[in-house]
Amino acid sequence: MDFDVNAMRDIMIGAFQLRRADERFTFYYDETNNIRKFYLTDDGTNVAEHRNFVLGGIVVKEGCPLPDIAPLRAELRMQDSAPEIKFAHVAKGDFEQVLASKKLRTVLSWIVEHGILIHYSSVNIIYWAIVDIVDAILAEDGFRSYHPHQQPLKNELYRLTNLGKPEFLALLRRHRYPHIQPGRTADFIADVNAFLHALSPEDDNLPALMLKGLIEKSATLPEITSLVDNEENVLIDGFHTFYTRPIMLFKNAVHIFDREIQIEKSLSDTTFKDGDRDVSFRFADSKSEPGIQIADVITGFLGKYQSFVEDHSLPELMRRKSAWSEMQAENFGLLRQLIDLSDDASNAFIYRSTAMDSEWKNDSFMHGRPPMRHLL
Repeated sequence: MDFDVNAMRDIMIGAFQLRRADERFTFYYDETNNIRKFYLTDDGTNVAEHRNFVLGGIVVKEGCPLPDIAPLRAELRMQDSAPEIKFAHVAKGDFEQVLASKKLRTVLSWIVEHGILIHYSSVNIIYWAIVDIVDAILAEDGFRSYHPHQQPLKNELYRLTNLGKPEFLALLRRHRYPHIQPGRTADFIADVNAFLHALSPEDDNLPALMLKGLIEKSATLPEITSLVDNEENVLIDGFHTFYTRPIMLFKNAVHIFDREIQIEKSLSDTTFKDGDRDVSFRFADSKSEPGIQIADVITGFLGKYQSFVEDHSLPELMRRKSAWSEMQAENFGLLRQLIDLSDDASNAFIYRSTAMDSEWKNDSFMHGRPPMRHLL
C-alpha cells in the first residue's frame, strides 16, 4: 500500500509550527517500555507498572557520518566478547541510580562532543488511553464551545483519574471501554460523572467545573460515535503510530529502526511516498548499526527520566534534586544540554503525549521555568 505523506505532514507542521522538517538527517531509533498492547483486566490492566513508552535515539546531520564508536567502547571498558553497547552496560537501577553512573557521563559527553543530537517520542500510556473520552465527546455535535479548552479538560480528567486509578479502571472495565455498547452510553456517562464528583466534590478550579459540565451535557447523547465498534477492554493496540509519525514528518531523512517484529510486520506492505519518491526507512540489527546502540542508551535513560517525572510531585522532584551528588547533577546537566541543543535544531525532534501538568513539572524541574502555582 502506498501512502503519500504530504497531506498529513502539512497538518502536523502547521498545527505545531515545526521547524526544519524538510532537512536531511539520519535518525537512529530504539525503544523502551514497549508493552505492545495495553488492556483492561479483572484486577486493573495487563501490566502492573504504567511506564511511559519511549521511542527515540540520536540524529546525525547530513554530511556528518556517525563517528567510530571503538574509542567509546574502549573508554567504557567493553569486553571484546560484548557485541554491542547496551544501556544495561552503562547504568542500572532507577533514575537516580542511573544518574550517578560515570559510564553514562562518558556516553553523554561523547554525544555532545561529536555534535550529535537526540530525538524521542514519549507516551504516558494511561493518559493516552483515557483522554479519548474527552476527544470523543468533543467530536459530537453541540460541543463546539468546549473545543478551545480541550487540553485543560484532558489534563483534569487525567489528574482526577490518578486520584482513584483502580476505581476508574474498574469503571472502564465494567462498561467494556472503549466499546460503549449502544444503549449503555447514559449509564457510562452517569458512572463517569459520579466518579468525578466523588474525587472532586467541590468545584474548586475552573477545569474541574468545565469537565463536570462537559460530562453532564454528554449524558443526552444516544451514543458516542468514537467509542463504538472498538475492541472491548483494549486501551492501546500498539505503538505503530509513533513509528510512522517521524517517517512522515521528516520525509527527506533516513530512518533506521532497531528490529521490532510486530512493527515490521505492520509496516511490511506500506510504502511511504513523497510524490514518486519513497521515504527511506528500514529495520536493522543493532549489532551491525552503532547508531542504534547509542540510541539504546539514550532511550533507556529517557525512559527512566520520563517515569521519574510522572511519578513524583514537583516539590518532591525539587527536594530530591537538591540532594543529588556532583555526578548526578553533571549527568542531568548533560541531558538538559542535549535536549536544549536538539530542540533548538528542530522543535520536531521531541514529542510528548502526556498531561499538561507533566509538561509543566518537566519545564520547572529540568529547565528552571517558574512553576505553575497549583503544582506547588
